[in-house]
Amino acid sequence: MKLNKYLLIVPFILFLSSCDEDRLDLYPLTTLSEGTFYQDLSQIESAVDDVYRQIGRLYDSRSIPSLYGILYSDNGEVVAQLAGTPVYQPIDNHEITADNPLIEEAWDVAYNAIFITNNLIEQLETTEVEISEDYKKRMIAEVKLVRSLAYFNLVRAFGAVPLITESISAAEAYDYLREDPDKVYEQIINDLTLAKNDLPANYSGGDVGRVTQYSAAAVLAKIHLTRGEITAAQTELEFIINSGEFSLDANNDGTVNVEDYLYIFKSDTKNSKSSILEAQYMSGVNAANSRHQTDFSPYAEDWRHPWIDESIVRGTGFNIPTDDLASEFESGDLREEITVVPGYENASGIFREDAFTLKYFDPNWWNPGQNFEIIRYADILLMYAEVTGDPEYLNMVRDRVDLPPYGSPDYPSALYPTLELAIEHERRMELAMEMHRFFDLVRTGRAVEVMQVKVPSFDSDKLLFPIPLYAIDVNPGLTQNPGY
Repeated sequence: MKLNKYLLIVPFILFLSSCDEDRLDLYPLTTLSEGTFYQDLSQIESAVDDVYRQIGRLYDSRSIPSLYGILYSDNGEVVAQLAGTPVYQPIDNHEITADNPLIEEAWDVAYNAIFITNNLIEQLETTEVEISEDYKKRMIAEVKLVRSLAYFNLVRAFGAVPLITESISAAEAYDYLREDPDKVYEQIINDLTLAKNDLPANYSGGDVGRVTQYSAAAVLAKIHLTRGEITAAQTELEFIINSGEFSLDANNDGTVNVEDYLYIFKSDTKNSKSSILEAQYMSGVNAANSRHQTDFSPYAEDWRHPWIDESIVRGTGFNIPTDDLASEFESGDLREEITVVPGYENASGIFREDAFTLKYFDPNWWNPGQNFEIIRYADILLMYAEVTGDPEYLNMVRDRVDLPPYGSPDYPSALYPTLELAIEHERRMELAMEMHRFFDLVRTGRAVEVMQVKVPSFDSDKLLFPIPLYAIDVNPGLTQNPGY
Protein backbone atom coordinates (compact mmCIF):
# COMPACT_ATOMS: atom_id res chain seq x y z
CA MET A 1 0.00 0.00 0.00
CA LYS A 2 1.10 3.56 -0.62
CA LEU A 3 1.61 4.17 3.09
CA ASN A 4 5.04 2.60 2.59
CA LYS A 5 6.07 5.71 0.71
CA TYR A 6 5.63 7.74 3.87
CA LEU A 7 7.17 5.17 6.14
CA LEU A 8 10.34 5.38 4.07
CA ILE A 9 10.62 9.12 4.59
CA VAL A 10 10.00 9.03 8.33
CA PRO A 11 13.21 10.94 9.23
CA PHE A 12 11.91 14.16 7.70
CA ILE A 13 8.64 15.69 8.78
CA LEU A 14 7.57 19.26 8.12
CA PHE A 15 6.49 20.87 11.35
CA LEU A 16 4.72 24.20 11.62
CA SER A 17 5.20 26.58 14.49
CA SER A 18 3.63 29.79 15.69
CA CYS A 19 4.98 33.30 15.91
CA ASP A 20 4.35 33.09 19.64
CA GLU A 21 3.42 30.17 21.83
CA ASP A 22 -0.19 31.24 22.29
CA ARG A 23 -1.08 31.66 18.62
CA LEU A 24 -2.43 28.95 16.35
CA ASP A 25 -0.62 30.23 13.26
CA LEU A 26 0.25 28.06 10.30
CA TYR A 27 3.49 29.38 8.86
CA PRO A 28 6.10 26.77 7.88
CA LEU A 29 9.12 26.89 10.19
CA THR A 30 11.65 24.31 9.05
CA THR A 31 12.30 20.68 8.24
CA LEU A 32 13.54 18.90 11.32
CA SER A 33 14.83 15.42 12.03
CA GLU A 34 12.41 13.32 14.04
CA GLY A 35 15.32 12.16 16.16
CA THR A 36 16.10 15.66 17.36
CA PHE A 37 12.53 16.85 17.78
CA TYR A 38 10.20 16.55 20.81
CA GLN A 39 13.02 17.71 23.10
CA ASP A 40 11.03 20.39 24.90
CA LEU A 41 7.46 21.61 25.32
CA SER A 42 7.66 24.24 22.57
CA GLN A 43 8.69 21.62 20.03
CA ILE A 44 5.85 19.33 21.09
CA GLU A 45 3.41 22.23 20.79
CA SER A 46 4.75 22.97 17.30
CA ALA A 47 4.12 19.37 16.31
CA VAL A 48 0.55 19.56 17.62
CA ASP A 49 0.05 22.81 15.70
CA ASP A 50 1.14 21.00 12.53
CA VAL A 51 -1.80 18.66 13.02
CA TYR A 52 -4.08 21.60 12.23
CA ARG A 53 -2.36 21.91 8.86
CA GLN A 54 -3.40 18.31 8.28
CA ILE A 55 -7.06 19.29 8.75
CA GLY A 56 -6.57 21.85 6.00
CA ARG A 57 -5.16 19.16 3.72
CA LEU A 58 -7.94 16.71 4.60
CA TYR A 59 -10.56 19.27 3.51
CA ASP A 60 -8.90 21.13 0.68
CA SER A 61 -10.45 21.41 -2.78
CA ARG A 62 -8.93 18.13 -4.01
CA SER A 63 -9.52 16.09 -0.88
CA ILE A 64 -11.76 13.07 -0.37
CA PRO A 65 -14.66 15.23 0.90
CA SER A 66 -14.41 17.56 -2.11
CA LEU A 67 -14.08 14.86 -4.77
CA TYR A 68 -16.66 12.53 -3.18
CA GLY A 69 -18.94 15.05 -1.49
CA ILE A 70 -19.26 17.56 -4.35
CA LEU A 71 -17.76 16.49 -7.69
CA TYR A 72 -19.14 12.95 -7.50
CA SER A 73 -22.61 14.31 -6.68
CA ASP A 74 -25.16 16.30 -8.66
CA ASN A 75 -23.86 19.55 -7.13
CA GLY A 76 -20.49 19.92 -8.86
CA GLU A 77 -19.06 19.47 -12.33
CA VAL A 78 -15.89 19.99 -14.36
CA VAL A 79 -15.76 22.63 -17.08
CA ALA A 80 -12.02 22.61 -17.82
CA GLN A 81 -10.94 20.72 -20.93
CA LEU A 82 -7.25 20.17 -20.32
CA ALA A 83 -4.73 18.47 -22.56
CA GLY A 84 -3.61 14.97 -21.69
CA THR A 85 -5.51 12.26 -19.89
CA PRO A 86 -8.55 13.65 -18.04
CA VAL A 87 -8.50 13.04 -14.30
CA TYR A 88 -11.37 15.17 -12.97
CA GLN A 89 -13.89 14.36 -15.68
CA PRO A 90 -14.03 10.60 -14.91
CA ILE A 91 -15.02 11.44 -11.32
CA ASP A 92 -17.66 13.86 -12.53
CA ASN A 93 -18.92 11.30 -15.09
CA HIS A 94 -18.78 8.35 -12.67
CA GLU A 95 -16.32 6.53 -14.91
CA ILE A 96 -13.42 6.27 -12.47
CA THR A 97 -10.63 3.78 -12.97
CA ALA A 98 -8.49 2.50 -10.12
CA ASP A 99 -5.45 4.40 -11.38
CA ASN A 100 -7.07 7.84 -11.17
CA PRO A 101 -4.30 10.11 -9.80
CA LEU A 102 -6.70 12.39 -7.92
CA ILE A 103 -8.17 9.48 -6.00
CA GLU A 104 -4.62 8.29 -5.31
CA GLU A 105 -3.57 11.73 -4.06
CA ALA A 106 -6.60 12.02 -1.76
CA TRP A 107 -5.84 8.55 -0.33
CA ASP A 108 -2.20 9.60 0.19
CA VAL A 109 -3.16 12.78 2.01
CA ALA A 110 -5.41 10.88 4.41
CA TYR A 111 -2.79 8.24 5.23
CA ASN A 112 -0.06 10.84 5.52
CA ALA A 113 -2.18 12.58 8.17
CA ILE A 114 -2.71 9.23 9.89
CA PHE A 115 1.04 8.53 9.92
CA ILE A 116 1.78 11.98 11.39
CA THR A 117 -0.91 11.68 14.05
CA ASN A 118 0.10 8.13 14.99
CA ASN A 119 3.69 9.21 15.47
CA LEU A 120 2.73 12.25 17.51
CA ILE A 121 0.33 10.31 19.76
CA GLU A 122 3.12 7.84 20.50
CA GLN A 123 5.54 10.66 21.27
CA LEU A 124 3.05 12.39 23.56
CA GLU A 125 2.30 9.17 25.44
CA THR A 126 5.99 8.34 26.01
CA THR A 127 7.67 11.74 26.24
CA GLU A 128 9.87 12.57 29.22
CA VAL A 129 9.23 16.29 28.73
CA GLU A 130 7.43 17.68 31.77
CA ILE A 131 3.83 18.41 30.80
CA SER A 132 0.83 18.68 33.06
CA GLU A 133 -1.44 15.66 32.77
CA ASP A 134 -4.46 17.72 31.70
CA TYR A 135 -2.49 19.52 29.00
CA LYS A 136 -1.06 16.27 27.69
CA LYS A 137 -4.56 14.74 27.56
CA ARG A 138 -5.79 17.79 25.66
CA MET A 139 -3.03 17.57 23.07
CA ILE A 140 -3.57 13.83 22.57
CA ALA A 141 -7.29 14.51 22.16
CA GLU A 142 -6.61 17.17 19.53
CA VAL A 143 -4.44 14.78 17.56
CA LYS A 144 -6.85 11.85 17.85
CA LEU A 145 -9.71 14.00 16.59
CA VAL A 146 -7.73 14.79 13.46
CA ARG A 147 -6.91 11.11 12.94
CA SER A 148 -10.64 10.39 13.30
CA LEU A 149 -11.45 12.85 10.52
CA ALA A 150 -8.99 11.12 8.19
CA TYR A 151 -10.48 7.69 8.89
CA PHE A 152 -14.07 8.94 8.72
CA ASN A 153 -13.50 10.28 5.22
CA LEU A 154 -11.65 7.14 4.14
CA VAL A 155 -14.23 4.65 5.41
CA ARG A 156 -17.15 6.53 3.87
CA ALA A 157 -15.51 6.92 0.45
CA PHE A 158 -13.64 3.60 0.18
CA GLY A 159 -15.43 1.25 2.59
CA ALA A 160 -13.06 -1.21 4.26
CA VAL A 161 -9.62 0.39 4.61
CA PRO A 162 -6.37 -0.48 6.42
CA LEU A 163 -6.62 0.55 10.07
CA ILE A 164 -3.28 1.66 11.50
CA THR A 165 -3.11 3.28 14.93
CA GLU A 166 0.57 3.09 15.75
CA SER A 167 3.92 3.95 14.24
CA ILE A 168 5.07 1.08 12.06
CA SER A 169 7.93 0.21 9.76
CA ALA A 170 7.71 -0.22 6.01
CA ALA A 171 7.90 -3.99 6.39
CA GLU A 172 5.14 -4.01 8.97
CA ALA A 173 2.84 -2.10 6.64
CA TYR A 174 2.29 -5.28 4.62
CA ASP A 175 0.52 -6.80 7.62
CA TYR A 176 -2.24 -4.19 7.46
CA LEU A 177 -5.01 -5.12 5.06
CA ARG A 178 -8.54 -3.78 4.70
CA GLU A 179 -10.56 -3.85 7.91
CA ASP A 180 -14.30 -4.19 8.18
CA PRO A 181 -15.88 -0.71 8.33
CA ASP A 182 -17.43 -1.56 11.71
CA LYS A 183 -13.96 -1.99 13.20
CA VAL A 184 -12.81 1.29 11.69
CA TYR A 185 -15.87 3.05 13.08
CA GLU A 186 -15.27 1.48 16.49
CA GLN A 187 -11.79 3.03 16.55
CA ILE A 188 -13.07 6.41 15.40
CA ILE A 189 -15.84 6.45 18.02
CA ASN A 190 -13.41 5.49 20.78
CA ASP A 191 -11.01 8.26 19.76
CA LEU A 192 -13.76 10.87 19.53
CA THR A 193 -15.29 9.85 22.86
CA LEU A 194 -11.90 10.37 24.50
CA ALA A 195 -11.52 13.69 22.69
CA LYS A 196 -14.95 14.85 23.82
CA ASN A 197 -14.01 14.11 27.45
CA ASP A 198 -10.53 15.68 27.34
CA LEU A 199 -11.04 18.76 25.16
CA PRO A 200 -12.24 22.12 26.54
CA ALA A 201 -15.58 23.69 25.65
CA ASN A 202 -13.92 26.74 24.14
CA TYR A 203 -10.69 28.71 23.88
CA SER A 204 -9.64 32.34 24.07
CA GLY A 205 -7.11 34.54 22.33
CA GLY A 206 -4.85 32.94 19.77
CA ASP A 207 -6.06 29.43 20.62
CA VAL A 208 -9.49 30.11 19.11
CA GLY A 209 -9.87 27.72 16.20
CA ARG A 210 -8.59 24.64 17.98
CA VAL A 211 -10.93 21.68 18.19
CA THR A 212 -13.27 21.50 21.18
CA GLN A 213 -15.43 18.92 22.91
CA TYR A 214 -18.26 20.12 20.65
CA SER A 215 -16.15 19.47 17.55
CA ALA A 216 -15.80 15.87 18.73
CA ALA A 217 -19.53 15.63 19.49
CA ALA A 218 -20.43 17.01 16.05
CA VAL A 219 -18.33 14.40 14.25
CA LEU A 220 -19.73 11.70 16.55
CA ALA A 221 -23.26 12.80 15.70
CA LYS A 222 -22.53 12.57 11.99
CA ILE A 223 -20.97 9.13 12.44
CA HIS A 224 -23.92 7.80 14.43
CA LEU A 225 -26.35 9.18 11.88
CA THR A 226 -24.33 7.58 9.08
CA ARG A 227 -24.57 4.24 10.91
CA GLY A 228 -28.28 4.60 11.62
CA GLU A 229 -27.70 4.97 15.39
CA ILE A 230 -30.40 7.56 15.89
CA THR A 231 -30.50 7.68 19.70
CA ALA A 232 -26.73 8.09 19.96
CA ALA A 233 -26.79 10.81 17.29
CA GLN A 234 -29.56 12.64 19.13
CA THR A 235 -27.56 12.59 22.37
CA GLU A 236 -24.56 14.24 20.70
CA LEU A 237 -26.69 16.81 18.90
CA GLU A 238 -28.48 17.78 22.12
CA PHE A 239 -25.12 18.14 23.85
CA ILE A 240 -24.23 20.78 21.25
CA ILE A 241 -27.60 22.52 21.02
CA ASN A 242 -28.09 22.72 24.79
CA SER A 243 -24.59 24.09 25.38
CA GLY A 244 -25.51 27.63 24.36
CA GLU A 245 -22.09 27.93 22.70
CA PHE A 246 -23.45 28.17 19.15
CA SER A 247 -26.06 30.13 17.26
CA LEU A 248 -27.33 30.94 13.79
CA ASP A 249 -26.52 34.54 14.76
CA ALA A 250 -23.08 34.23 13.19
CA ASN A 251 -22.24 37.94 13.34
CA ASN A 252 -23.41 38.15 16.95
CA ASP A 253 -25.53 41.27 16.42
CA GLY A 254 -28.55 39.96 18.31
CA THR A 255 -30.68 39.14 15.27
CA VAL A 256 -30.80 36.12 12.97
CA ASN A 257 -31.17 36.95 9.29
CA VAL A 258 -29.56 36.45 5.91
CA GLU A 259 -26.64 38.66 6.93
CA ASP A 260 -25.59 35.89 9.28
CA TYR A 261 -25.47 33.44 6.38
CA LEU A 262 -23.37 35.81 4.29
CA TYR A 263 -21.13 36.57 7.24
CA ILE A 264 -19.97 32.95 7.45
CA PHE A 265 -18.38 33.14 4.02
CA LYS A 266 -16.53 36.42 4.33
CA SER A 267 -12.80 35.95 4.02
CA ASP A 268 -11.98 37.50 7.39
CA THR A 269 -14.72 35.97 9.56
CA LYS A 270 -13.10 32.91 11.05
CA ASN A 271 -14.52 30.67 13.78
CA SER A 272 -17.85 32.43 14.24
CA LYS A 273 -20.61 31.40 16.65
CA SER A 274 -22.16 29.42 13.80
CA SER A 275 -19.08 27.28 13.28
CA ILE A 276 -18.30 24.11 15.25
CA LEU A 277 -15.35 22.72 13.32
CA GLU A 278 -13.22 24.64 10.81
CA ALA A 279 -10.15 23.97 8.72
CA GLN A 280 -7.82 26.85 9.50
CA TYR A 281 -6.05 28.59 6.62
CA MET A 282 -4.00 31.77 6.38
CA SER A 283 -3.66 34.25 3.54
CA GLY A 284 -0.30 35.54 2.41
CA VAL A 285 2.94 34.21 0.96
CA ASN A 286 4.50 31.18 2.67
CA ALA A 287 1.33 30.53 4.66
CA ALA A 288 -1.13 27.64 4.76
CA ASN A 289 -3.26 28.85 1.87
CA SER A 290 -6.55 27.45 0.64
CA ARG A 291 -7.10 26.52 -3.01
CA HIS A 292 -10.88 26.13 -2.87
CA GLN A 293 -11.48 29.48 -4.56
CA THR A 294 -9.24 28.71 -7.53
CA ASP A 295 -10.59 25.21 -8.11
CA PHE A 296 -14.23 26.27 -7.73
CA SER A 297 -13.95 29.14 -10.27
CA PRO A 298 -14.37 29.10 -14.07
CA TYR A 299 -11.57 27.94 -16.30
CA ALA A 300 -11.21 30.79 -18.79
CA GLU A 301 -8.48 33.09 -20.01
CA ASP A 302 -10.80 36.09 -19.73
CA TRP A 303 -12.29 35.25 -16.34
CA ARG A 304 -12.75 38.44 -14.34
CA HIS A 305 -13.95 37.98 -10.76
CA PRO A 306 -16.83 40.40 -10.10
CA TRP A 307 -15.33 41.40 -6.75
CA ILE A 308 -11.81 42.01 -8.08
CA ASP A 309 -12.36 44.60 -10.78
CA GLU A 310 -8.74 45.60 -11.11
CA SER A 311 -7.36 42.23 -12.17
CA ILE A 312 -8.12 39.26 -14.37
CA VAL A 313 -7.73 35.93 -12.60
CA ARG A 314 -8.06 32.36 -13.72
CA GLY A 315 -9.73 29.44 -12.01
CA THR A 316 -9.25 25.79 -12.75
CA GLY A 317 -12.92 24.93 -13.34
CA PHE A 318 -12.49 21.62 -11.53
CA ASN A 319 -15.58 21.83 -9.32
CA ILE A 320 -18.23 24.38 -10.17
CA PRO A 321 -21.97 24.44 -9.38
CA THR A 322 -24.28 22.51 -11.70
CA ASP A 323 -27.40 23.83 -13.37
CA ASP A 324 -29.30 21.16 -11.46
CA LEU A 325 -28.18 22.67 -8.16
CA ALA A 326 -29.06 26.17 -9.27
CA SER A 327 -32.52 25.10 -10.43
CA GLU A 328 -33.46 23.70 -7.01
CA PHE A 329 -33.27 27.04 -5.19
CA GLU A 330 -36.72 28.35 -4.34
CA SER A 331 -37.74 31.75 -5.62
CA GLY A 332 -36.55 34.33 -3.10
CA ASP A 333 -33.94 32.08 -1.46
CA LEU A 334 -31.30 34.65 -0.62
CA ARG A 335 -28.62 31.96 -0.30
CA GLU A 336 -28.56 31.45 -4.05
CA GLU A 337 -26.86 34.78 -4.73
CA ILE A 338 -23.65 33.72 -3.02
CA THR A 339 -23.91 29.98 -3.71
CA VAL A 340 -24.35 29.97 -7.48
CA VAL A 341 -23.45 32.94 -9.67
CA PRO A 342 -24.77 32.03 -13.16
CA GLY A 343 -21.94 33.69 -15.06
CA TYR A 344 -19.66 36.69 -15.33
CA GLU A 345 -18.75 39.61 -17.55
CA ASN A 346 -15.35 39.11 -19.11
CA ALA A 347 -12.67 41.70 -19.77
CA SER A 348 -14.39 42.67 -23.02
CA GLY A 349 -17.72 43.26 -21.29
CA ILE A 350 -19.27 40.08 -22.72
CA PHE A 351 -21.36 37.91 -20.41
CA ARG A 352 -20.15 34.30 -20.16
CA GLU A 353 -22.45 31.60 -18.81
CA ASP A 354 -19.89 29.84 -16.63
CA ALA A 355 -21.28 29.40 -13.12
CA PHE A 356 -19.20 29.74 -9.98
CA THR A 357 -19.66 30.09 -6.23
CA LEU A 358 -18.74 33.03 -4.02
CA LYS A 359 -18.61 30.93 -0.85
CA TYR A 360 -14.81 30.74 -1.05
CA PHE A 361 -13.99 34.30 -2.10
CA ASP A 362 -10.84 35.86 -0.70
CA PRO A 363 -9.60 39.21 -2.06
CA ASN A 364 -6.05 37.88 -1.69
CA TRP A 365 -6.71 35.78 -4.78
CA TRP A 366 -3.25 34.31 -5.28
CA ASN A 367 -2.63 33.48 -1.61
CA PRO A 368 -6.12 32.99 -0.11
CA GLY A 369 -6.65 32.06 3.51
CA GLN A 370 -10.41 31.84 4.04
CA ASN A 371 -11.26 29.11 6.54
CA PHE A 372 -13.44 26.16 5.54
CA GLU A 373 -16.39 25.30 7.77
CA ILE A 374 -16.42 21.52 8.11
CA ILE A 375 -19.47 21.43 10.40
CA ARG A 376 -21.73 24.43 10.95
CA TYR A 377 -24.54 24.95 13.44
CA ALA A 378 -27.14 24.85 10.64
CA ASP A 379 -25.89 21.34 9.85
CA ILE A 380 -26.46 20.39 13.50
CA LEU A 381 -30.03 21.76 13.46
CA LEU A 382 -30.88 19.94 10.24
CA MET A 383 -29.49 16.67 11.59
CA TYR A 384 -31.53 17.21 14.75
CA ALA A 385 -34.70 17.71 12.70
CA GLU A 386 -33.84 14.42 11.00
CA VAL A 387 -33.38 12.38 14.19
CA THR A 388 -36.34 13.88 16.06
CA GLY A 389 -38.78 14.31 13.19
CA ASP A 390 -39.40 17.83 14.48
CA PRO A 391 -39.62 20.41 11.65
CA GLU A 392 -39.00 23.26 14.12
CA TYR A 393 -35.25 22.90 13.64
CA LEU A 394 -35.59 22.76 9.87
CA ASN A 395 -37.68 25.91 9.99
CA MET A 396 -35.10 27.72 12.11
CA VAL A 397 -32.69 27.41 9.18
CA ARG A 398 -35.33 28.51 6.66
CA ASP A 399 -36.47 31.44 8.77
CA ARG A 400 -32.94 32.83 8.73
CA VAL A 401 -33.36 33.51 5.00
CA ASP A 402 -37.06 34.45 5.08
CA LEU A 403 -38.40 31.29 3.46
CA PRO A 404 -41.85 29.91 4.33
CA PRO A 405 -41.74 27.22 7.02
CA TYR A 406 -42.27 23.56 6.28
CA GLY A 407 -45.94 22.79 6.92
CA SER A 408 -47.20 26.21 5.87
CA PRO A 409 -49.39 26.78 2.77
CA ASP A 410 -46.53 28.57 0.99
CA TYR A 411 -44.03 25.74 1.43
CA PRO A 412 -43.34 23.86 -1.87
CA SER A 413 -44.88 20.65 -0.53
CA ALA A 414 -45.64 19.34 -4.00
CA LEU A 415 -41.89 19.01 -4.56
CA TYR A 416 -40.97 17.91 -1.03
CA PRO A 417 -44.06 16.22 0.41
CA THR A 418 -42.34 14.51 3.37
CA LEU A 419 -40.15 15.83 6.14
CA GLU A 420 -37.34 13.55 4.95
CA LEU A 421 -37.38 15.08 1.47
CA ALA A 422 -37.74 18.58 2.92
CA ILE A 423 -34.61 18.05 5.01
CA GLU A 424 -32.73 16.62 2.02
CA HIS A 425 -33.71 19.69 0.00
CA GLU A 426 -32.74 22.08 2.78
CA ARG A 427 -29.37 20.43 3.32
CA ARG A 428 -28.65 20.71 -0.38
CA MET A 429 -29.46 24.42 -0.41
CA GLU A 430 -27.93 25.41 2.93
CA LEU A 431 -24.72 23.38 2.60
CA ALA A 432 -24.24 23.52 -1.17
CA MET A 433 -20.60 23.30 -2.35
CA GLU A 434 -19.51 22.49 1.23
CA MET A 435 -18.68 18.81 0.68
CA HIS A 436 -21.82 17.23 2.17
CA ARG A 437 -24.11 16.32 -0.72
CA PHE A 438 -23.01 12.84 -1.81
CA PHE A 439 -22.26 11.77 1.77
CA ASP A 440 -25.85 12.77 2.62
CA LEU A 441 -27.35 10.84 -0.30
CA VAL A 442 -25.43 7.68 0.57
CA ARG A 443 -26.23 8.02 4.27
CA THR A 444 -29.97 8.26 3.61
CA GLY A 445 -29.96 5.48 1.02
CA ARG A 446 -31.02 7.86 -1.73
CA ALA A 447 -27.83 8.05 -3.79
CA VAL A 448 -28.68 5.50 -6.49
CA GLU A 449 -32.22 6.82 -7.00
CA VAL A 450 -31.14 10.46 -7.20
CA MET A 451 -28.04 9.93 -9.34
CA GLN A 452 -29.74 7.63 -11.86
CA VAL A 453 -31.90 10.56 -12.94
CA LYS A 454 -28.70 12.27 -14.13
CA VAL A 455 -26.54 9.20 -14.83
CA PRO A 456 -28.72 6.21 -15.85
CA SER A 457 -25.77 3.81 -15.56
CA PHE A 458 -25.21 4.69 -11.90
CA ASP A 459 -25.54 1.65 -9.62
CA SER A 460 -24.63 0.52 -6.12
CA ASP A 461 -21.08 -0.40 -7.17
CA LYS A 462 -20.45 3.31 -7.67
CA LEU A 463 -21.22 4.20 -4.07
CA LEU A 464 -17.54 3.70 -3.23
CA PHE A 465 -14.34 4.94 -4.81
CA PRO A 466 -11.85 2.32 -6.03
CA ILE A 467 -8.93 1.36 -3.83
CA PRO A 468 -5.96 3.03 -5.62
CA LEU A 469 -4.36 0.58 -8.02
CA TYR A 470 -0.80 1.43 -6.99
CA ALA A 471 -1.68 0.59 -3.36
CA ILE A 472 -2.71 -2.88 -4.51
CA ASP A 473 0.40 -3.16 -6.69
CA VAL A 474 2.59 -2.42 -3.67
CA ASN A 475 0.59 -4.65 -1.34
CA PRO A 476 -1.25 -7.37 -3.33
CA GLY A 477 -3.03 -8.43 -0.14
CA LEU A 478 -5.37 -5.45 -0.55
CA THR A 479 -8.61 -6.26 -2.33
CA GLN A 480 -10.52 -4.04 -4.77
CA ASN A 481 -14.07 -2.73 -4.41
CA PRO A 482 -16.72 -4.31 -6.69
CA GLY A 483 -17.10 -2.74 -10.11
CA TYR A 484 -13.44 -1.74 -10.50
